[in-house]
Amino acid sequence: MKDPKLPFQEGDPVIFLDRKQRVYYGILQAGKQTNIRGDMLPHDTIIGRTEGFLLRSQRKIPFWVFRPTLNDHVVNMPRGATVIYPKDLGVILQYADIYPGAKVVEAGHGSGALATALLRAVGPTGQVISYDIRQDFINNARKNLHNFLGETPNHTVREINIYENFADAEVDRLILDLPEPWQVIPLAVPNLRSGAVVCSYSPTVIQVKSFCEALRQTRCFVDVLTLETLLRRWNIDGLSVRPELRMIGHTGFLTFARKVEPPARSADDALEPEITESSSEDDRERDESFDS
Repeated sequence: MKDPKLPFQEGDPVIFLDRKQRVYYGILQAGKQTNIRGDMLPHDTIIGRTEGFLLRSQRKIPFWVFRPTLNDHVVNMPRGATVIYPKDLGVILQYADIYPGAKVVEAGHGSGALATALLRAVGPTGQVISYDIRQDFINNARKNLHNFLGETPNHTVREINIYENFADAEVDRLILDLPEPWQVIPLAVPNLRSGAVVCSYSPTVIQVKSFCEALRQTRCFVDVLTLETLLRRWNIDGLSVRPELRMIGHTGFLTFARKVEPPARSADDALEPEITESSSEDDRERDESFDS
């Protein structure tokens, strides 16, 4: 993976930050220039330097030059499909517990935003396998991944319909960004290790309902949690301290669940695990106060 401390090279992504904190994204190419409203920023003056310096344009307008963060890359990279936004990516990494060395399957490769975040989280000892049936999406995602991360030998792309074929075994984490994620669950169950975490990202609550019903039918998942994230920025400028007028509201619902061993088949199903809904933090704090 690319080291952000190293000097810029041809093919690296770059962002330019102007005096109004506006961000402009580009890919460095020798002999090329970035055109910002008719003003030119030559790439040859950037290649070979490390980030964080001030560059003056052809019209002597100052721009700060940085490598894009993952957040910058996700919201500015070329898209073939709608991306999962950074506010949801962070929650996925935390609640799905994506850890170094994990074997992670994602279904719905899209533009590569989720795969980029997963690859950084699992590290060089982990593995990310991406399923998608659209060759144009796969090609665009491959370019986006290479621009930001460089070579990723621990990333495998399968041009397979995961509704019909789940080709991996002993999977630690399963992340689904699909129109009908519930179709994957029957095939995934025998290929997920006990204790694995499943996560589904869905725009509508009807999809969430169908997904949760599929989890219940398998009788192999517990600790089911559905949530959404809302993000509002604040403006801090001297005595002017207020929330911004626009916020990033609903983008999708995230549902998480833990895989358990198949239940023993007794006459009365006494050992069958019941699916449980995760309680909120407020409920947990209230229970602790009663116990004390």
